[in-house]
Parts: sequence; C-alpha cells; structure tokens
Amino acid sequence: MNNYKFLEKKLHQILFNNFFKRTSFFLEEKLYRNSYNKYLKRDDHIFITGLPRSGTTTVLNYLFKTNEFASLTYKDMPFILCPNLWNIFSVNLYKNSFLLERAHKDGIKYSLESPEAFEEVFWKSFTKEDGASFFAKYINLILFKNKKKRYLSKNNYNYVRINSIQDILPKSKFLFIFREPIQTSFSLLRQHKTFSEMQKKDTFVRKYMGWLGHHEFGLDHKAWFKPKSCNDLNSINYWLEQWLFFYKKNYIDLKNSKNIIFINYEDFMNEKKWRLINKKLHIKTKKIDFKFKLSRKNNIPLYDKRLYEKCISVYENLVKLSKI
Repeated sequence: MNNYKFLEKKLHQILFNNFFKRTSFFLEEKLYRNSYNKYLKRDDHIFITGLPRSGTTTVLNYLFKTNEFASLTYKDMPFILCPNLWNIFSVNLYKNSFLLERAHKDGIKYSLESPEAFEEVFWKSFTKEDGASFFAKYINLILFKNKKKRYLSKNNYNYVRINSIQDILPKSKFLFIFREPIQTSFSLLRQHKTFSEMQKKDTFVRKYMGWLGHHEFGLDHKAWFKPKSCNDLNSINYWLEQWLFFYKKNYIDLKNSKNIIFINYEDFMNEKKWRLINKKLHIKTKKIDFKFKLSRKNNIPLYDKRLYEKCISVYENLVKLSKI
C-alpha cells in the first residue's frame, strides 16, 4: 500500500465503493454459476481466527504451502469480489512476483501469490443476512478460479461468525490461534504505534486499511470489547485487557465445540503436533515445511501484574484445550 502510485490509489477508491463491490459480485456469480456447481459438494473448509499478532498469518502460510487449498491472494486485489473476471484481465499484468516484507515490519514476506486476509471485504459489502446467504457462493467462485476443492481463510474477525459459518458449512474446521498474553499485547502495542505513525504520514494507508476492514490497530482502531479499566491505547495494559476479554469469552463460548481446534503459538515448532493437526484437517500432503521461527521480546514495558495474572489463568485453560 505504500508503493501505490497516484492513479492506483484513485482506482482503489472507486473500486472499494460498496455499490461497485456488490455489483461486481452479482455479475461474476451470474456468469460463473454453472461453472462452479461442482464445488458445492465440498464444505470441509478451514477458517483461521484469533487475535492479531498471535500467529494467524504464519498458520495461513503454512497450510497454503500444502497446495490443497484456494485462498484470496494479493493478485486478487483490488477486485476482491470478482476474482474470476479480474483473473482474465490481469493475467498479463503480473508476470513477475517479488518477495517484499509486510508493512508490519515483522519479517514476514509476501508476493502476489501469497494468501492474505481480504475476506473481510466481502462481509463489509453486505448485511449480516445477505452475507450469510451469499458466502458459500463466494467461496465457490474462489475455488473455481483456483481449481481447488477446499477453501482456506484467515480472518481475525471471523470469531464473531463461527456459528453462522458452521450453519452454512457444517463440516468446516476453525483453527483458533492464541499466544502468551504479554507477548501478544506487546506486539499489538508496537503495531498500533507503527501503523498510527504510518497513517499520519500517508492518509492512503488509513483509507486502505479501512477499505479492507482492518481496524486491529492504528488511528481507526476498534476495540474487540469495551474497555473497563484500561483506555489508553498507548499502554500495554489496554491490549492486555483486550486479550483477557477476547480469549475469556471465546474460551467459554467455544470450549465444547467439536469443529474448533485451539492452537498455541508456542507449539508452532512441534512437528509431531502439526502432523496430528494435519490428520484432523484431512490434509493429504506428506512433505510439509516446518521451518517456524518463534518471536519473543524481552524489553516489555511495565504492566499491571494483577491483570496479567487473570490473563495467565485463561491462557492455561486454553493450553489444556490445545492438547491433542
């Protein structure tokens, strides 16, 4: 988003208009309805969710490398809701794809072929009821474009839609990622400061994140839950409290769900555990890249010890759930 030229920025502004997005989806769905029917038989898709900075992108990239899934990629931008039509016109535009580091500056690199969390654009384009009605069709369009039978999604906001998506796709699995609370909170705090500064310098970055529905951090941050005692976004305690509210509620709501697999960031380097997870997900690929690199920061700012203890209590319960 930092590399976009003037005309590209204007094009994005036009294309992310809600009328255009909806119209492009309905046009594509009508044109490809007969083509994607064979993909309606499968509904064992995978949805990755959890708080940002917990490792959701790492899990997305890992599963995408199995080559068993279709997902939205950077190539689908900016025509997110009509991937097949855009694929026809863009086929000669993307001849070279270079690896670049994300704006997060966290060492994760991407190319045009990399999967990314663009799915929220779909949910922002429709009412809750319409979105639920059209979602399976949208997935089938993505599957048809990529000639795959299973869909892979990373959307940190899908935690609010788990029941709705399971009603639509009952055989699908949700991977609920969690990470040690102080590490997650510190990472969120750092990203909030980084993106806030970035958005102050370049208003397009702010608009771009808004179009994609990314309000996890930055000037337009939206709290997952209403703060009670911590309101300062530049304090680690704010993010710790959000961690507590987020995972406590989801632990209570989801601990007995059969279609949800809780995954601990600290287990990412455990190859044996991933093989068990892959078996649960019915992944056929045998040769899988286990080159995970965990990040752990030591220069943590002062934080509320009592609040942290509450987080650790929830964290320990999540660890028990993640045992396979």
